[in-house]
Amino acid sequence: MSYGRVRALGPVSFEVRAGQVVGIVGESGSGKSTLLRAIARLLPPQARVAEGDVRFAGQSLLALREADMRRLRGGKLSYLFQNGQLSLDPLFSVEDQFDEVLAAHGREMGRSEKVAVLESLGIDDVEHVLSSLPSELSGGLCQRVAIAFALAGEPLLLLADEPTSALDVDSRNQVGGLLRRLKNERDMAILLVGHDIEFVASLSDYLLVMRDGRVLESGDPQTVLKNPSHPYTRELIASIPRFERSFVSLRHEGSGDCRYIGKGHHAS
Repeated sequence: MSYGRVRALGPVSFEVRAGQVVGIVGESGSGKSTLLRAIARLLPPQARVAEGDVRFAGQSLLALREADMRRLRGGKLSYLFQNGQLSLDPLFSVEDQFDEVLAAHGREMGRSEKVAVLESLGIDDVEHVLSSLPSELSGGLCQRVAIAFALAGEPLLLLADEPTSALDVDSRNQVGGLLRRLKNERDMAILLVGHDIEFVASLSDYLLVMRDGRVLESGDPQTVLKNPSHPYTRELIASIPRFERSFVSLRHEGSGDCRYIGKGHHAS
């Protein structure tokens, strides 16, 4: 894929199956978010896919008419943006926007059903959240609301574009645990993009390392972390502050929360 004469993506080949999380990591400008936008056909007009194909549930996404792609996007294929607060309309309440999303998918929910959906995502005081504007909620709450909207169409594949980058550590771990729980409970496929290689690896079943629009290394996440074969992957791991590097695994609690567990530390 290119922008004019500038190549943004080289040949990238991989697959993601139902109930699997494929993580994609790399520095800013490596092409990972561009890859997700290419899959969802959300690229700007000047972008051009020179060759290759994107196949979803047996059909070519690149060959679909735009109207058919719009019906698919937000339905069986859903996109979760990196900043929940910015992805929500600041002028309307959460409930108004929830109703709009449901209407787009030809669905209706009573207030009790909407409350149940948000509560299942670990949101407390749901009545307050539904009546609030996005600016009145924390970043973590907005991201959970955005996840609820992304799930409204009951997607088979969730494209998660750095969904925790704007969150603090606690909110990040909670959202990470939520994605893992949704994958397990719904048998949903997730493409998870991020720059934090340890965090993305902890949630992934398969890991791709990208730079300059190319995949430099891929494989089992723990193998990639412990025995990286490419110098760039070693640089990514070495760039993690020493304090963060001591936190090497995630514990998946029954509630769906995930917390980093460091050597000699315990989760509360």
